[in-house]
Amino acid sequence: MFIIDTYTIIVSAMLLLVALLTSFINPFFRRPKFSEPYYKEVAEETLTEETETTEQREVVEEEKQYPPVSIILTPNDDAFALSKNLNKYLNQDYPNYEIIVVVPKGDAETEDILKTHAGNSRLYTTFIPSTSKYMSRKKLAITLGAKAAKYEWLLVCDIFCAPQSNHWLSALARNCKENINLVAGYTNYDDEAPDFWRFERFYISCYLMREAQKGTAYAWNSNALLFKRSEFLAAEGFRGNLKYVRGEFDFIVNKYAQKGATIVENSIDGTLIEETPTYKHWINKHLFYIETRQHLKRSMAHRLWFYIDQLAIHINYLFIIAALVYSIITVKWIISIAATLAFVATFILRISIGKKILSLFNEDIPSWKIIPYELRLIWQNLGYKIKYWRANKYDFISHKL
Repeated sequence: MFIIDTYTIIVSAMLLLVALLTSFINPFFRRPKFSEPYYKEVAEETLTEETETTEQREVVEEEKQYPPVSIILTPNDDAFALSKNLNKYLNQDYPNYEIIVVVPKGDAETEDILKTHAGNSRLYTTFIPSTSKYMSRKKLAITLGAKAAKYEWLLVCDIFCAPQSNHWLSALARNCKENINLVAGYTNYDDEAPDFWRFERFYISCYLMREAQKGTAYAWNSNALLFKRSEFLAAEGFRGNLKYVRGEFDFIVNKYAQKGATIVENSIDGTLIEETPTYKHWINKHLFYIETRQHLKRSMAHRLWFYIDQLAIHINYLFIIAALVYSIITVKWIISIAATLAFVATFILRISIGKKILSLFNEDIPSWKIIPYELRLIWQNLGYKIKYWRANKYDFISHKL
């Protein structure tokens, strides 16, 4: 019945108010800043005093101040990715950089690929001793690469990712300023990755990027990180977490990040593209992160926002469903109409907010998937947690005794 009483007005108003408020309790609404596009062509253009603008002169002068960089690559039994992507790193349009490839001693296939580039003066190779035990091979490789590097700024990235531009290094290095000690580079999955994988990664990236931009960076789920060699070696690199098999980027950011001293580079030129991982690799990444986060500082503060956002979205839908069921049983159609309007408002707001930021970051995910993917996240995380509980905990550390 269309009976309007105080109770009906209050419930209807609450339905609409909750729908509006919870739509904005959303990492997509608190979106991270997007880096200014990198226009290399401005610096390359031959400018005369008559045609050169003040802004263009500033870009050119800034370009001249970019520091030399040592790129550290750590292929471990990944010779195919090395052969596929190494040239994209070697052919960066950047005046002064070196590439240090750290490989396990005795990896003949990788050594053969490196021999084909032996004439390249930018490339340097060092080896992990075959006798090294009781520590993460990748963390050891990064440490060896840092010690072998001749430049102050170190750039660690994964060889199974590829720059999508030969201005990638310039886009990252433009952020290497005196008051900055970390530059975090953004990564996308390629177009072959399932939509949910790309959505989940971007969703978590929004939290990490915003934390880095607004306060003290917590961790990093992308695959490129610039930091200072002197700070890394002075604090003994990965000391305290060498035994954990994964989590290199997370441990570096968590240990060395300073408030206001991290820049996120997420422009198109500054983005890496990661080849779609296998399902096993994708699952393992989540399981290893569950182990890693137990040893990171500021973990609770980081996770709190995720739980608040998930609580908000689930409370809203539960409230709408409960109101619909109640109104149908009690034949209070005004409440039914209000619940329907609340759902429509939620649908429109959450999709429009999500689609806007996904498009900004070139994530081509259909709009209709945004809401079911948001709801799926916390249950997917529960699935990862169950798998972690059932896993052998020795799988997460290099100490097998």
